[in-house]
Amino acid sequence: MNEIQVNQEQFRRVEQEVNLLRKQNVAALGDGEVFVKKTDNGRIRSVKGAVTLSERNGEIATIQGKTMTTAKGFNTLNQIAGLSIITPEKLTLPDGQIVVNPYPIIDPESGTISKVWVKKIAIGYSPTGNLVITSSTLLYDIKMYFIQDVMKKVTYNQGAGRVCMESMLTEEEKQTCIFLKIEGLLGVAANIQHKDVLKAIDTYINKKQFAERNAQSICERLVMSKHPALASAAYVTKQGEVAKVPVVGYVHDFNREELLDIAEAAERGEEVVFQGQKADVIEATVEASEADIQVDADDEEIIQTATASDNEPNHVEEFEKVYASRQEPSSQNLFDMGRGEF
Repeated sequence: MNEIQVNQEQFRRVEQEVNLLRKQNVAALGDGEVFVKKTDNGRIRSVKGAVTLSERNGEIATIQGKTMTTAKGFNTLNQIAGLSIITPEKLTLPDGQIVVNPYPIIDPESGTISKVWVKKIAIGYSPTGNLVITSSTLLYDIKMYFIQDVMKKVTYNQGAGRVCMESMLTEEEKQTCIFLKIEGLLGVAANIQHKDVLKAIDTYINKKQFAERNAQSICERLVMSKHPALASAAYVTKQGEVAKVPVVGYVHDFNREELLDIAEAAERGEEVVFQGQKADVIEATVEASEADIQVDADDEEIIQTATASDNEPNHVEEFEKVYASRQEPSSQNLFDMGRGEF
């Protein structure tokens, strides 16, 4: 088979594929990066395209060598995926107790938040067109994150403290250290006069201050990452400062009442059927990991931490330049998000 015959065969295959797409009412928009599927009456039914997420805009972040999509990034992707995020009024704790959602747990000694429970539900269609409901219940444990942070300071900074049994503390350590229990009598003694331990304490205070907001952001990211429409976007491949993520979205006609009814039925464990289609329900109860807490800090917390971390002018000026660029995408056409991409 010569080159002309090969090219003719490839042309015939492409022509067949185009004809099949036309029969399914599929059309390309703009530069061919975006495809839409229409109903017989011309309404857009589904959308497929590639969304560019930017590290500078806070939509992706590299933690421990892996590039994760942040809550802000998932919200950008969700403008295409079209998932509806519901915050139920109540949630059920593992012990069966029904509480308000979100549910902060207060430390009785300090009167500040030590943990937060929060629940989110995502309702929408998978890339194959199936109705899927994902539900995530999250425990945001600030105290455990503090212990992990202090442990790093103690491990890599001489004089910051040590891991030991509580009974092993010297008289001097009892005066200068805080002892954080890890398990039983084992814990970490951290020197509260050491500058790196003081930084960990400052971070701990900020995490307490923004606990409820951060917990909700993390839970929203997790519930979207569990949904088939966006599950592939949890970790992405970064090229320079950006990552290109393919997304398929379906346009639905749910009204608020229908969404709430679907969410409540899923919460009760009932079979959810909408317009004759049975929905798949995916549930997960998770604890926020160290990476989760790092990647989804509140913007106000980022500013506060950067300002207080050190007073070097170059550090603050560089941060302000980066933060100034982290603006919300302009509310332009859905297929043109102000970055020359989908």
